[in-house]
Amino acid sequence: MGRNKFSQKEIDSIGRLLRLKVSGTRYQQKEIRHKLRVNYEFNISDFNIQGKAFGYEDLQECIRKGIIVILDDATISDMKARRERDRQRDKANQE
Repeated sequence: MGRNKFSQKEIDSIGRLLRLKVSGTRYQQKEIRHKLRVNYEFNISDFNIQGKAFGYEDLQECIRKGIIVILDDATISDMKARRERDRQRDKANQE
């Protein structure tokens, strides 16, 4: 499970990548999905209907429905910092 809260800047970048994905080759689509997961913790499978392509219009629909929430940059930065602290704590506990 990825995130469902993003800054406007992140949503703009995600939207741009989704537009590229639609017109890309299979390999390019795979690369774009990887970028979405790694750079933005955005998993298409969290938001789409299985077997249906997820594009820019679907992203906008998720925003309109409140499934994806846009927050200010400071809140997103705090959220990312908390997640990183939690990851470090979990890693230390495993060791």
